Amino acid sequence: MKLQHIALGIAATLPTAARASQETYEKHAPKLVFGLDAPHLHLLTNHIPIFVTFSGLIVMSVALRKRDHLARQIALVLVSIGNAGALLTYWLGQQSYKAVRGLADESGQDWLDLHMERAERVVWLYWLALVVSVAALVWCWRGRRFTALATWAATAFAAISLGLAGWIADAGGKIRHSEFRGMEPTPEAEEAPHSH
Repeated sequence: MKLQHIALGIAATLPTAARASQETYEKHAPKLVFGLDAPHLHLLTNHIPIFVTFSGLIVMSVALRKRDHLARQIALVLVSIGNAGALLTYWLGQQSYKAVRGLADESGQDWLDLHMERAERVVWLYWLALVVSVAALVWCWRGRRFTALATWAATAFAAISLGLAGWIADAGGKIRHSEFRGMEPTPEAEEAPHSH
């Protein structure tokens, strides 16, 4: 009998908790573009710094090997888009933090904190990589001397920013919450490192 009362009490409070979580989410995640909120836009844009930068590096390797000026410019455009995409993703992540933190379980909150900490530690490098890649692109368009040096510098920064994007994404991919994943977290999910 007592067990039934406990079960009924838990069942009665679950919808209230879910509603409160949804209200917190809606309060901290207003719609931005196309009816999407910052957390969903962050999920859409977080692939730009990885895939576009990686594509730019592939094109750059071909361009440098074949000494193709047009391919070099295309690679620099892709690398610039990848770095600008990283900055957009960072901004959307900042806007998403409170809403996602309210939805995540304790382990997910730890991973979210680590994800945010990593992004905040290296965001300056994305700004620098963007400036270097745009400067190299302008340098190449104008046909100035030292275009090869500028291109190599942009390539080096692109490779570093790609590696850092993977490092940041590793922690972000381990955030667990059913609203975005469509499933409950598995019991064998990795534990977030506790480095406070």
